[in-house]
Amino acid sequence: NIGLSVDSILFPEVPIALRLSGHLLLGVVRIYSKKVNYLFHDCSEALVKIKQAFHSTIVDLPPEAATAPYHSITLPETFDLDELELLPDPENS
Repeated sequence: NIGLSVDSILFPEVPIALRLSGHLLLGVVRIYSKKVNYLFHDCSEALVKIKQAFHSTIVDLPPEAATAPYHSITLPETFDLDELELLPDPENS
């Protein structure tokens, strides 16, 4: 935890030299900088993947195929399994 580390350096239980506390704080800053860079890289990569997922591509559809027919995307009001056309059994063929 960065905050606890800084607090323990700024307010030590035993007195430490200013030079030592400066070097320790510099180390904490370098660690924090690395963590920020890792987070930035991860966020940038996630943003690129999100943009790729929602990137629109040009589709060459004929004008009549721009919309689907109603019966192909809508379920019937009643569903009867007996009327369903199944593939023939390979055992009976």
